[in-house]
Amino acid sequence: MRASLPLLLAITLLPATAAWAKGSADTTGYTDDVDGRCQAWAPSMLGQRDYALRYHGGCKNGRADGKGKAEWLYRYAEMKVKATWDGEFRNGVFLDGQKIKGNVEPVQGDRYVVDMGSVSGADVLFISRSPQDGPMELCKVDQVALTLGAKVNAADDDAVKRIMTDGATLYRKACPNGKNLRVGVFTEPVKPRPNGMLPNPMANARVDDETGNLSGYSNDAAAKAKQEQQKAEFAQKQEEARKRFNEFSRKHNLAAWVTAQQLEENPFRWEGKNVGVVVRLDRMLTKDAALIRSGLRDWGPSLQLTGITPDFPESRRSVLLAAKVGKRERLADSNENATATYSTLTHLDSRVCERDGCGDWFSWARGDRELVWGEPFTTR
Repeated sequence: MRASLPLLLAITLLPATAAWAKGSADTTGYTDDVDGRCQAWAPSMLGQRDYALRYHGGCKNGRADGKGKAEWLYRYAEMKVKATWDGEFRNGVFLDGQKIKGNVEPVQGDRYVVDMGSVSGADVLFISRSPQDGPMELCKVDQVALTLGAKVNAADDDAVKRIMTDGATLYRKACPNGKNLRVGVFTEPVKPRPNGMLPNPMANARVDDETGNLSGYSNDAAAKAKQEQQKAEFAQKQEEARKRFNEFSRKHNLAAWVTAQQLEENPFRWEGKNVGVVVRLDRMLTKDAALIRSGLRDWGPSLQLTGITPDFPESRRSVLLAAKVGKRERLADSNENATATYSTLTHLDSRVCERDGCGDWFSWARGDRELVWGEPFTTR
């Protein structure tokens, strides 16, 4: 079938780069008009090579700007007009009678970053959309994007939420019929990255259509600040625990921190010396003696502790104990025929621990080998 003369002439007269530069995979971008004089932004369907652009009107920096008329021509139907856009253009984008405050930047995916002014503390941008074959629809937004000013603390939830609410109010005034609004707060310019994608917001929320209240709020900067604060507070608590631990060790001139297992296996190594140990009460033997066991685990050998009172903490509590190591002796409540002996300690001082295993005293020493059980201890 032979092509008609008008179609052949039209194709022949088009600049090569304008007529065929776009492949089928390149479905959006600025398109040159047939005269190669000015460009307009084409949504994804009109941006395909099946269509040509005829434009007359204002042009600024090579792009349609001001009053103008764009006609999208279907190449394979004798340049039949597919769509006509007549009215105001800005930066090559057809506004279709919609009022915007500042510039508009089109991006991939039939989206547009539209400057809509500001609220206190942030610039307001609409991330608007267009149909695949039509102009931008200002109020059809992916989100209202709010770019924080330099004086706003991004980690201040109250300030960020206020700005979100103000941005949503501005949107409602411009688009009273808008639904399912999502707002995002940014600390960087909302511009496409090299891959064509827009940056992710630092804070997110949805706006209830009826009440205007925020829901699903999240703030990465606030969460990070909270984590840093918790980290600093934890480090401070660790340092306080270290100081308290060292003061306790120095006060009683402790030669080592030992386990119940180590004392049972070889008490002679520390006989006559002061040691630190974590224990629990097993049972009272007399008013001033008790059978104790390890407070670091649920099993292990029993030891005898003397020099205490009936007020010694009950078995469910871990106890930080400073004691002098004595000899192996029979239990204080044993009869004359008993032969079993136990490593015996004399109470010097003790503290009831807040956490099981006295973790509140030892948190600073975890994983860094600063405290080796059974080895000579030096305060640091």
